[in-house]
Amino acid sequence: GPTTPHAAPAPSLHAQHPATPLRSPRTDRPAAMDPAFAGAGTSPGMELWRIENKAPVKIPEVDGKFHTGDSYILLVTKQGRGAIEWNIHFWLGAETSQDESGIAAYKTVELDEGLGGGPVQYREVQGNESALFMSYFKDGGIEYLPGGVASGFVHVERDSYRTRLLQVKGRRTVRVTEVECAASSLNTGDVFILDLGLQLYQYNGESANRYEKAKAMETITKIKNQERGGRANITIINEDPNNAEFWGALGGQIQVTNPGADDAAAERAAMDSLKAFKISDASGAVEFSEVATAPLDKAILDTNDVFLIDSGNELYLWVGRGANPTERREGMVYAAQYLANNGRPANTQVQRVAESAETPMFKGLFKQWDPPVSFSFGMPQSSNIAATPEQQEIDIAALQARKAAADVPVDDGSGTLQVWRIENMEKVEVDPETYGQFFGGDSYVMLYTYTKGSAEEYIIYFWQGRESSNDEKGASALLAKALDDELGDRPVQVRVPQGKEPAHFRQLFKGRMIVHSGGKASGFKNRNDGDSMDTDGVGLFHVKGTTPLNTYAIQVPEVAASLNSGDCFVLVTPETVYVWHGVNANADELEVANNVAGILCNAYQGTGGRSIVDVPEHSEPAEFWAAIGGEGGYATARPGEPAPQDPRLFQCTNMTGAFTVDEVVDFTQEDLIDDDVMLLDVGTALYVWVGSQSNDQEKRMAMETAQRFVSEATDGRDPDTSITMVKAGAEPGMFSQFFPGWDPDMANRNKFVDPYEAKLAAMRAAQEEAKGEEEAPAPAPAAPVYVAPSASGTYSLEVLQMHDDLPAEVNPEHKEDYLSDADFEAVFGMTKAAFSALPKWKKAAKKREKNLF
Repeated sequence: GPTTPHAAPAPSLHAQHPATPLRSPRTDRPAAMDPAFAGAGTSPGMELWRIENKAPVKIPEVDGKFHTGDSYILLVTKQGRGAIEWNIHFWLGAETSQDESGIAAYKTVELDEGLGGGPVQYREVQGNESALFMSYFKDGGIEYLPGGVASGFVHVERDSYRTRLLQVKGRRTVRVTEVECAASSLNTGDVFILDLGLQLYQYNGESANRYEKAKAMETITKIKNQERGGRANITIINEDPNNAEFWGALGGQIQVTNPGADDAAAERAAMDSLKAFKISDASGAVEFSEVATAPLDKAILDTNDVFLIDSGNELYLWVGRGANPTERREGMVYAAQYLANNGRPANTQVQRVAESAETPMFKGLFKQWDPPVSFSFGMPQSSNIAATPEQQEIDIAALQARKAAADVPVDDGSGTLQVWRIENMEKVEVDPETYGQFFGGDSYVMLYTYTKGSAEEYIIYFWQGRESSNDEKGASALLAKALDDELGDRPVQVRVPQGKEPAHFRQLFKGRMIVHSGGKASGFKNRNDGDSMDTDGVGLFHVKGTTPLNTYAIQVPEVAASLNSGDCFVLVTPETVYVWHGVNANADELEVANNVAGILCNAYQGTGGRSIVDVPEHSEPAEFWAAIGGEGGYATARPGEPAPQDPRLFQCTNMTGAFTVDEVVDFTQEDLIDDDVMLLDVGTALYVWVGSQSNDQEKRMAMETAQRFVSEATDGRDPDTSITMVKAGAEPGMFSQFFPGWDPDMANRNKFVDPYEAKLAAMRAAQEEAKGEEEAPAPAPAAPVYVAPSASGTYSLEVLQMHDDLPAEVNPEHKEDYLSDADFEAVFGMTKAAFSALPKWKKAAKKREKNLF
């Protein structure tokens, strides 16, 4: 084996950073794939291994928590259009050993080869993870835990805790990182948690964003409830700024003035000219040599070798189909050595791509590949002021690339299925006759059993409805894990949020998947919500998809505005089921709509006998409009008008100081960030969605980007394609139709309410209420009788949204009655009298939306 990876270094690249000899690790590498990887990548989901004692050990749960002293391998399996797709990320903690990082690198290659060489590999470094890696943890973010595998099993005495200071930082995905426990670690731009065991303190920097505050509250609450058994006290330093214990633990009180680093910053290397290097042992010894500079020609890539492409801020390892095992296995080691020898940041991204499986970003580095078109949205810089972060180059080939193959599931769904709904924190078996029907307010656990060869294999899905309570979602995860344990830890577990079901999941129901509104009440006794089901006999269901396997129905508000010309809808009334199909609806959607109609006509809300009526758009009978409150406007298309393409969403932000455009992976309505501007591209139109908290520069540059995106597109679209600006909270149907099950109240429901200000307001209201009250003897027990409050007994929405600090006189089951008439109309969009006339399930749904349960 070679004594150095740079047997023939290029002098101009390595003169200042001489190569360091590397010990070849190949002698102790197994020829076959490690047993820890057995069965990996066979079903959609995420699988995680940690390097322990120089070997990968599978971690049962992927929860976004990583020890800074360890190295991990994360495999993400997706059902693509036509085949399974894999991404492999090996993650290196800031304090991981060189041995562990090296083992993670070559074990990643081993896993890659075991999967046929098809996966794309990514090298991830703590604190500088790729956008793709961060997208896997949108819900809970990433948390860095101190120490490593050796420190993960230290016995801790009761009430004996290590003092620590946690920094909460980020926007789209918030990170929680332990920092030095000193006052000098504080800054004005982030949130910090001081953990003193049974005393927990939260410090909010004056410029900290809403996401950091919310994540910090979630984290400190989890520490109290899950790690301290609910016995810890929480103090918000902003309410007690001179707290002696807090400042004493940090070494003394100071005036915090440090603004801290930018939230989305990751150190970016200056963009050099493109360079290509070949890694080959064709001469008998491994040689590393520069073979080309910009502009790069695809012809330099030899199928028998491995190539390192340096794009300035990222490295790519291209592995030829005919490269030998030595070249394949050592590629990542050479890349790491290249970074070290050239003084590049250790957190520089390294991506490994296989021949014939190149990513659009990789192709965009070459002048004659498809061909690519790339441009950057630059901002002129003055030589008299500090430079802003360098603009990231946006690859149009990557933005516009599309896959046309069908979305084929992992198997034909002919196995055995069992379904349970979470009720009172327990699994309750669902009637097989209703398999495929879900309630958005509930969570479910599913066990799918199938045969692979001669052995039984299992997949456990736990589906979580959009309106399901947090305790039900948590129970579904725990019960899925318990089921996994019962089956000897053999199943693959897949968490399935509503709206992000993989193709295999939907395929199990053969085009008969329906999501209803409402659900069963939470099982916690201290929760005030009740069952919320649609019981008025009328329901409208949106049917959307591109194939019979991924098309499903979801219940939407029973109003004309819910319709759109691109899809099918099923309207159920007490006597009739109408199958409405827009002029641009596809045949697969119509087929599924008819399936759904057949299910609901004889079973909706326990009654049958309904007839099915086909209703093409523009041929609606009067009874159809009457059932949804009258004829009204919706997103329409004229017959013969081109149908939109599959939608794609892009985030436009200048949060780093430079304007960037990044695609949002697997987007849903929840990905519309109110602080930014988003571009929604549907081929026939481009929408510019403007968040209410976005700044003027983002608005201006996003519109410029949209104009250039259309005019410089290479996908054959009309250069005069319309560009439409859409304001957050006022989205028209032609925009919202591309988000299945669009919730028109989500913008208001997700409006940030500072929990600390609300808590203070509740405390003050309670104090005012207590003033002047006289003690009276307790009355004899009697059946509770609800009496609506007087006009003077009103409170703000923020006070009524608190669960633990409600004023004493507020009946928690009727919080809405304590709003003033004006506030009530502002919150619910209707008078109290109109609200009172609604069915019980609709009242419950609206109260849940406004967090008034």
